[in-house]
Amino acid sequence: MRPGIANSRPAQSLQLQETSMPRWFLMLLVPAVLLTTGCVTYEVNEKGERVKTEDEQDLTKLVFDSNGRFLAVATRLIPPHTLIVNGGKPTEREIRLLGVEGLPQRAAPNTYARCQEWMAKFLSRGETLYIKPQEGADTEQRVIYGEVYMEALDPKTGEPLVDQYVMVNMAMLSQGLVKLRDVREFANPQIQKRMRDVEDEARREKKGLWSDQP
Repeated sequence: MRPGIANSRPAQSLQLQETSMPRWFLMLLVPAVLLTTGCVTYEVNEKGERVKTEDEQDLTKLVFDSNGRFLAVATRLIPPHTLIVNGGKPTEREIRLLGVEGLPQRAAPNTYARCQEWMAKFLSRGETLYIKPQEGADTEQRVIYGEVYMEALDPKTGEPLVDQYVMVNMAMLSQGLVKLRDVREFANPQIQKRMRDVEDEARREKKGLWSDQP
């Protein structure tokens, strides 16, 4: 299950689901591609202007969406609160989870192990992540503090839910895998309150770092 949807819509129960392209589809797809070779096609935007292909885009720059988040793929996980995205590319960045922090293995061995498992399960699948940098951050710097989002999935179909995302910072906090470092790092007061509430609940339920044997 993906815990902690961060969006204006009500939270729903979510899960990740493996999908694979059926072999028969590949058999149909290959002839179709062969039939279209020699044709020149391209996409246009709402103004009728040609949209650049990936090869034509400036791959040295981060790509941002309309919500001020840049798109990335995790290529290395560094528990308890760091990940490397876009490894080996000009857009490689070290992302540290905004507002939260975990404890090293020697201080909380059980929680550290669970943190490794959680990150490997949800962040190492090659899916697109959406990174919202801390307000005023210089995104040209290698290290960026930010809110990390991943798409929420429909538990029945495994398909992405439109405009619904899971905030990794909050999801890990809800499991006691990390604790609040400074809630004021979040510019949005609503997120500040939600993060406090989530940590309070994890404390009451003695999850992770708040357990008798962290």
